[in-house]
Amino acid sequence: MKRKGKSGLFLMELMISLLIFAVCACVCAAIIAKAAADINESRDISSALILSQNKAELIKSGNKNTGTEYFDGNLTITDKENAVYSVVSAATLNGLVTEYTVEIYRTADNKLIYDIKSAYYSQ
Repeated sequence: MKRKGKSGLFLMELMISLLIFAVCACVCAAIIAKAAADINESRDISSALILSQNKAELIKSGNKNTGTEYFDGNLTITDKENAVYSVVSAATLNGLVTEYTVEIYRTADNKLIYDIKSAYYSQ
């Protein structure tokens, strides 16, 4: 008597199931990688916004300390070697109007993250 087993069908079902799980795992890995990149970009923009607002307020208060300053990941002033962000600011006086620009760069790739241009009237 010949026995015909169903092991061939079982292996085929198992391979198809593994293929479906592998495709789902690849899709999930791509989604997680994109989310991580978005989180990093969001953190950079948030930090740059805080730094630019602080520098703009300092310029408006009369602190004419312009140039380049370096900040670490905790937004504290540091040296150039340990910097995560660099803040470049410039102010020009046109009569009674002071115009200023503040630019925030990521130091790892020198990419401009955020910039602000404004002016104020001083007597």
